[in-house]
Amino acid sequence: MSESSNMLFVMMLGKADGLGDLTTTNAVTMTFAGAGMAVGLAAAMAVAQGTTAAAPYTDATTDGLADGEFITSSRTSHMLIDISDGPTPVSVSVSTTFVATHGVGDFLSGYSLSGLASPSVHGLL
Repeated sequence: MSESSNMLFVMMLGKADGLGDLTTTNAVTMTFAGAGMAVGLAAAMAVAQGTTAAAPYTDATTDGLADGEFITSSRTSHMLIDISDGPTPVSVSVSTTFVATHGVGDFLSGYSLSGLASPSVHGLL
């Protein structure tokens, strides 16, 4: 016995922190739901400039959660660059997360799949 739900769920989180003499941080999240699919994107960036006596610190973190019926995919990337040369060291952190889910209900119910079982599916046999 199988159960079917008509609900898709996407939640995105983003956080950026910077510590130094000059800092800038930004975090953005976006979600979209419609026509049997839900998509989410989160991006965060932190930049800090410090001194040789007090090195800068940055942290950018993103995460996402998706729940759906058939196919759910996600991708997260993190990048940290520390440049400690010179009198004003710089730290940069970037993070992005993408999640998607789709397939509410039986999305193949209107199609006949009987031809897929045949040995000559691609006309090669």
